[in-house]
Amino acid sequence: MHENDEELRWRLEVLKAQLESGKIYIADHLVDDLKKSLGAVRYSLDGRIDLATVDSRVRSMSLVTAFMHQRDKAKAAISLIDISRMYFEFVEKNLGFLAKQASENSLDAAEFASAIISIPAAVDELSTNASKFLEALGEFWDSVADSSHYHLQDLMASKAIFGGDLFPSYTQNIASSVGLYIDTIILGDPFWNSKHVFDHGSAKQKAFYLAKHAINVLQYRDLATEDFPKPIVVFSPFRSSIDDDEKSFLQRIATEDGLKHASALYGRQFKTIEELKEFSALLDTPEKVMSTLVDPSRLLFDTEWTEPLQAQIRRALNGEWGELTNDPHAGRMIAGQCFGRMGQATDLLLKSRYLSGVPLIDAPTSWQYFNWKLEYNSALTPEHQAHLHMVKGLQHVAQSDEQWLGKIPPEALIEMRKEGAFEEIRNVLGSGVEELAIANPTGFFRTSDKIVDNIRNAFADHMKEVSNLRKKKIKFAGYDVGSMLIAGGIDITSIIAGTPTFGAASFAVNQLVDAPKLRDIPERYRTLKNAHNELRKSPMGMFFRHRK
Repeated sequence: MHENDEELRWRLEVLKAQLESGKIYIADHLVDDLKKSLGAVRYSLDGRIDLATVDSRVRSMSLVTAFMHQRDKAKAAISLIDISRMYFEFVEKNLGFLAKQASENSLDAAEFASAIISIPAAVDELSTNASKFLEALGEFWDSVADSSHYHLQDLMASKAIFGGDLFPSYTQNIASSVGLYIDTIILGDPFWNSKHVFDHGSAKQKAFYLAKHAINVLQYRDLATEDFPKPIVVFSPFRSSIDDDEKSFLQRIATEDGLKHASALYGRQFKTIEELKEFSALLDTPEKVMSTLVDPSRLLFDTEWTEPLQAQIRRALNGEWGELTNDPHAGRMIAGQCFGRMGQATDLLLKSRYLSGVPLIDAPTSWQYFNWKLEYNSALTPEHQAHLHMVKGLQHVAQSDEQWLGKIPPEALIEMRKEGAFEEIRNVLGSGVEELAIANPTGFFRTSDKIVDNIRNAFADHMKEVSNLRKKKIKFAGYDVGSMLIAGGIDITSIIAGTPTFGAASFAVNQLVDAPKLRDIPERYRTLKNAHNELRKSPMGMFFRHRK
């Protein structure tokens, strides 16, 4: 009791200091009652607050004030950019050699991880050190997670919260598409998200995921460590992975959603886990499951699996489920999938609300379960609907009509932000999407079509500007310098400096005119070069520079 009393006195002193500094705003209709409550507080002869004079109104207010005080202290202790740089320094120093080897051998993350687990010595070393790596990483996140969350909550930016999988696909950098519209992409730490694998998996599984995650994570290093007021990418653990109370809360909600999904699968109501377990216990084979399903379309293992559903059930039993549980029971596996998949979708929705962002899902299978989650019990605000449409639309466009979007390099995204091109690009891409999202909240493919139209219209406008610049007939030594400039044939900067020029057209000019005459190029040529540079540095010029 003594500890609680001392904590209350500390909170009351914080409240007093905050009131005296003018940091607390009190609504007009509460002022009189609060003044009365505060006026009744007295100090004892020992100089400490007499808790008997403190009513419930003041106690409640002190609790909120103390929390905000601690929150401010956590934010002041470390900045978001310092958290990012410390995280990447840790990963680079411990696992950077894996990314270097993968690059030297031209292997992607999955190829390298698959290759390395064929080497027994490498498997032994990586799997043995994985636990030490995770332990150190856990200590790091335990010390900075609250600071990271508070910074992200207060970040006045559009935010996309990644979920539905351990980490975005290794095949492309997700920021290459989504980062053209969303200010900040928040990614969970894949090492920490894979803790269950590092705790219970085989030596090969540990080595595989350690190598794969290292290579995948490090491709985001430059995007995450570039210091912008609205960072392009942030790595942060989510509360469900570090907070036991949050984990319990998530499990409770996920259980409800899992039961709803199982009810939809089998066409009967399950009110408790026990009811579902009893029912599932009778379905020990894929054949029995198939004979009981009412809505087979909701039994989804992987959108890329094309074999008959009964064969998919067998495949799933022999896959990760079998490796982790060694349980060949089909009914239990499907019940586990209901809770696991809906828990994943619920976790992402909670993360998004907690950090005031929109869900970002890379995996098509997870996307389908997320939509079922929304169907069962949730909805997004109109603002988040529009952002969700843009995020999903850009991902689809980058994989279909405009695949170059998914290949824009990190340094180009950074340049766009530095040059102030981001807002114009975002406005062009998002034109008309909010109206579509409101009119048809589930019409994501319509959004993709609209984004494609926006891109192609913007490209047509950009090419008109290029064409107009090319039409400027400025000749030198019999050559049309205007068209050469746009095509990259002559570099005026090199000519003025007297350094070698490049390209067939430049070579021809160099044969006809000596360097001193080239240095005497009239001002109008410099102006033309400046116009070309301005066009390339314009927001849409920077955007389309990566269009193949």
